[in-house]
Amino acid sequence: MGNPFLNRMSVNRDRTSMILCYDDQTCNWCELDEAGDVQGIHALSDDWTARGQTVQHVQFIGTAQVAAITREKTERWIHVFEKEREHIRLIQTLSLKLPFPVMQVACQDERLQLLFAVRHRSGMVQIGIFEPEKEKAEWVTPELHHPQFVFWAKPEREIGVNVGGVGRVYSYGQDLGSSVDIPYREYAYPVMDKQGDRIAVCIPVEQGFRPGWTSVQEEVVYECLEQGEPFSELIRIQLDVDQQHILCEGILHGKWQYVQYTLDGEPALGLCDYPGTLTQAVHSRDKQSLIGKFESIVTAPVPAKCRTSGSFGTIAPLSVRHGEAMVSDLVQPPEIKYRQLCYGNGFIPYMDIHPTGQEQAVIYLHGGPHNCLLDSYSPVISRLCEAGVRVIGLNYPGSSGFGSEYKQRIQNDWGGVDADVIRLIREQVLGSYSAVSLYGVSYGAYLALLAAGRNPKLWSAVVACAPFTDLSSLYAGGGAKLRSFLQTEIGGLLQDESALRERSPLTYASALREVNLQLIHGRNDQLCPVEQTEHLYREILYREESAEVTDRQLELHIIDELQHEVYAERIWAEQSVLFLTRNRVTQPG
Repeated sequence: MGNPFLNRMSVNRDRTSMILCYDDQTCNWCELDEAGDVQGIHALSDDWTARGQTVQHVQFIGTAQVAAITREKTERWIHVFEKEREHIRLIQTLSLKLPFPVMQVACQDERLQLLFAVRHRSGMVQIGIFEPEKEKAEWVTPELHHPQFVFWAKPEREIGVNVGGVGRVYSYGQDLGSSVDIPYREYAYPVMDKQGDRIAVCIPVEQGFRPGWTSVQEEVVYECLEQGEPFSELIRIQLDVDQQHILCEGILHGKWQYVQYTLDGEPALGLCDYPGTLTQAVHSRDKQSLIGKFESIVTAPVPAKCRTSGSFGTIAPLSVRHGEAMVSDLVQPPEIKYRQLCYGNGFIPYMDIHPTGQEQAVIYLHGGPHNCLLDSYSPVISRLCEAGVRVIGLNYPGSSGFGSEYKQRIQNDWGGVDADVIRLIREQVLGSYSAVSLYGVSYGAYLALLAAGRNPKLWSAVVACAPFTDLSSLYAGGGAKLRSFLQTEIGGLLQDESALRERSPLTYASALREVNLQLIHGRNDQLCPVEQTEHLYREILYREESAEVTDRQLELHIIDELQHEVYAERIWAEQSVLFLTRNRVTQPG
């Protein structure tokens, strides 16, 4: 596994402190100066790591207070830490009886409050607040269809959610108790942030989204970006009423961007073209830098800052020890070219990573289907580049970051146009290579298996991590959330059994025995059931025995305890890259 992996980062509202949590359950409280640089580090996790507990949630609940939720077997605890001068001390530990995942923690009127969500059997979701000291809960929303939680305005006792493309702000009382009538105010656009009486909103426009804001007293929405290209995806908006600024974080053309506007709509700064991605960023106290989580293809997430004045655009890692190395010792990223393949009247965007790789190539397929392959950390791509392999990072139709029309191109067409462009990349971009492999995760693994099953002679090896392999049984055996998602995505196909079979990798088990295939899945995967992978593996084995196939490699790796997790590929990166590069063939001249 190497160095501890940064999986949580949080900066307090006053920008005086930062919390860093790693996958070895260690957690550090870092003091920040005016410019956002680290001035001191304190360990929070000695108590729970000694007891073998795992961390589920950590966040600031005040300028000098942090709450952490830990778990040991079936029990959970909530710990509260406080900073006094140069020391951090544990001031409270409570047994947590709430059986549901915690979204946020707050300390209000000197009482701990936990925001949580419950999915009912109907598929509807309801949000509530729980007081662990009194073991008392209150619903703060009714049952909602696919709500997106956005903010918790604690002083005003309001919850912001988006439902069906519109924003709602629900109000709740000072004392928790049984609620019958839950008042709310609805807005014409999705809400994104609230500060005082100002509310940031996301305005859908043709081919994207524009930021805007309104006030509680007004009906007028002020658009910040009336000219210029909109964001393909608007991830986050932060209001700063004191500075009269609105900071926008989003994706455009497959690249992560920050743009700041004044509240009257004028652009104040923009961070658009830099290597890697900087996410979750906030302003330092002196307003001269953004502090966030930086990563690149070869750099695991690290805390970093970017100056917003002078030579804007330079990313500098903060001086925090990361395992045995300082994060300032960053590796130079490989060469990356952003390219397009013509397809009908449109285009297919892809990243050509390490284009000088001469021996073999791998097409990398991200999960989703509506995710986006960015210049963010991938231990698989990094190791492939080290091995001299060219990588095509394909943002197939359905990917985010390239406009709403591109994102919707696979509506009712899973395994259609998206699988077809994989073949075109192989033939038109990598046609001179005699060794081209496929690597995919989740939906990308589904596509890799489908593309290989339809045209096995095109591929030298396939690695499929956490795939689904049979659309019909995936829908039939899914829970309310998964079934609702599939109805939205492929509703038209669900009524056509022959179409479902034609778009399911299981149908091509006989053809898949002709390629070198590695299957990887987590035993505790709740999104893509491990049984889907195991079924495909058994079918391929059966056909290999009947056909007496002996010259192909077939591997199945089931990883205990593993769920469907972000950055999980670091667990299997070494064995997958070894599998992909085992039989190397030189590119013809």
